Amino acid sequence: MTAAEFSRAQDRFRIPRARRFDWLDPVGHPLRRFPGIDRRLPLVWPDPVIPEWPEFWPIDPRGFPPLLPPSGKERHELTVPISPTDTPTDDTRYESPDGTTLLALPRYDLAFDRDEPRIQIVDRSGTATLVVVAVQVPTGLAELPHELSVALRYRVPELTGGTVVVEVDFPVARLDDSGTVVSAELPLTGPGLRQQLLAAMSSLEARATVAVKRGITVAVPNPMLLIDPPPPQTYREVALLLECVAAPSPLLLSDAQRVRLGGGATPTGVQGMRRLRVQHEGRGHSFWQDPARPEHFYFLPDRFLLGRLPEAGRRPALNIRATSAAREEDVRVTVEFLARPVVSTERLAAAEPVLAEESRRMGSTAPVRMEILPDAQPMLRLALPQDGAAPSGLTERPTAQVGLEQGVTHAETFTLEDFRLVHSAFFGASLNVMNGEVRVGAGGGQPEDVELELRLEDTAGDVLELEPLTAVPTRVTARLTNAIESPVRVERLKAVAVAAGRRVPLSVEGGPAGKVLAPGEELEIALVPPEPLPEAGAYTIVLDQSGVSVQVDKEAVWKAVFDDSAKPRLSREVSVVAVPAMFGDPSGDRVALFVVSIVGAQSSVQLSETELKATTLVHVPVSSLLTGAPIPPLRYRTETIWQSGLVGVSPVRETDATILPPIKTRPSA
Repeated sequence: MTAAEFSRAQDRFRIPRARRFDWLDPVGHPLRRFPGIDRRLPLVWPDPVIPEWPEFWPIDPRGFPPLLPPSGKERHELTVPISPTDTPTDDTRYESPDGTTLLALPRYDLAFDRDEPRIQIVDRSGTATLVVVAVQVPTGLAELPHELSVALRYRVPELTGGTVVVEVDFPVARLDDSGTVVSAELPLTGPGLRQQLLAAMSSLEARATVAVKRGITVAVPNPMLLIDPPPPQTYREVALLLECVAAPSPLLLSDAQRVRLGGGATPTGVQGMRRLRVQHEGRGHSFWQDPARPEHFYFLPDRFLLGRLPEAGRRPALNIRATSAAREEDVRVTVEFLARPVVSTERLAAAEPVLAEESRRMGSTAPVRMEILPDAQPMLRLALPQDGAAPSGLTERPTAQVGLEQGVTHAETFTLEDFRLVHSAFFGASLNVMNGEVRVGAGGGQPEDVELELRLEDTAGDVLELEPLTAVPTRVTARLTNAIESPVRVERLKAVAVAAGRRVPLSVEGGPAGKVLAPGEELEIALVPPEPLPEAGAYTIVLDQSGVSVQVDKEAVWKAVFDDSAKPRLSREVSVVAVPAMFGDPSGDRVALFVVSIVGAQSSVQLSETELKATTLVHVPVSSLLTGAPIPPLRYRTETIWQSGLVGVSPVRETDATILPPIKTRPSA
């Protein structure tokens, strides 16, 4: 069939004033998968159609929606610039209403003076005012009429670990006589606003940017309906707000410009924040006030302690691995640990009134919020043994993964001699080995150190499990269980019920002071509130276990932390040596062979009058050596095979020597 014949065949199925819909196969018909067929639909229905309104539309309320007739203004009726697309962008080229001129929407970048952005703080009738100047970027085309507004955006951290974008609008944006330079002005009337904005524009983490918003009114085309004959193109007028980010992005002031804009004062504190010292129990603690949010304060942990893992058994977050070796001096031991931050809720509660007063002084009326300081590069400094001797100072460990909120993760490899000191320190025998500090703020400002201590009797993490049994508004009974591998001593317990943001203290009954719980042992207690609690499930019970101490079971702890899956061994070379006189005997019989079997050896050795010496390797588990125990003695016995065919078996003998003589044994009766 020719193309003309095919077209005439299609005409038999056309309906006048109908719109075409390829709704049966908008992508491709399955028949295309067969060779030789390149048609979207079978020839018996080459051109499916759905009639349009009003006679035939709609066919089915559940089918296609009705088509709306075209609306809007035609081209000759327009009085505003025309966009070629209904979603214009910065790159769109517009036409004047008469179609004779091409128009473009210009962008704006920050103006610079001697490599510094033109940002000033000036006096406007006694009010300090921030002025930011931006200049128009030439486009080579006529300028599209537009209105301007300017805003400063920057990011601040949230308690959840993310960030939130703060936007500050400039109430004034003026163009100069040339119409190409815009000056945005922001009165610094709020308390601390000057410090907030300077801190944001001086911090790389804040990623401050200047957004220039351009309001335009243009005509955009309406979508065309596929109607035969096609109607004329129509347009609708829309008001749009297109914004661009002024270069450079992010905006970062130099230290010199920040000092000038700050009135000549030298910036203080860590990461552009104001540092405060609050006393608690005779010791000063640092808090940093966020200049962008005066009610937000940051603090450091009180210390870092060896953590416990949340898995069953809550074993210490400590993993010890050893390598096999031929000599003791070749043994290497790797220690990997996780230390978690510990924070005193008492000292935070004591500091809250002082911080609230500082927040109000800076103009904030929001409640005080506190979180751990987000320092970018804290440094671990650790006391490590040196050639079997105690350390003389702290050593920086730049490869350690340190997070003030998440904790410290680090792995260190020791010789056997050094590890024995480390092992003793874990169980409290050494005061300075495996202690250290986390240094914060070393990149700028005055650094502070947070103590780090790795001891098994003082760990971070719950050791008791609390399981509520019965609950009424005035009393909750619960079961306490020692969940760890070692006994624990319960001196005191504190508990609170947290409901809808409120903390209700609970008195603990049934937990006698000094009670020792063995691993897995249970204790039933009662929790009594001073006021009725909500219904069960509407509150959470939090148990303060700071009054619980661990009585370390060395054997159980070692079994939990030592990784013996690789079976590390120390291989010792042992020689068995005989002399010719040992093969004779007064009875006239002679020794044909000595067979010496050593416990832990690769194989037994055989000696004869022609082979008086033999060597083998004896494997000793490394685990016993790591704890400081001596190498266990060799245990061996000898089978004496006589020429007469009789065999004598010696008793097992122990020795610390590595050169062994065979034990000549006559056959028993």
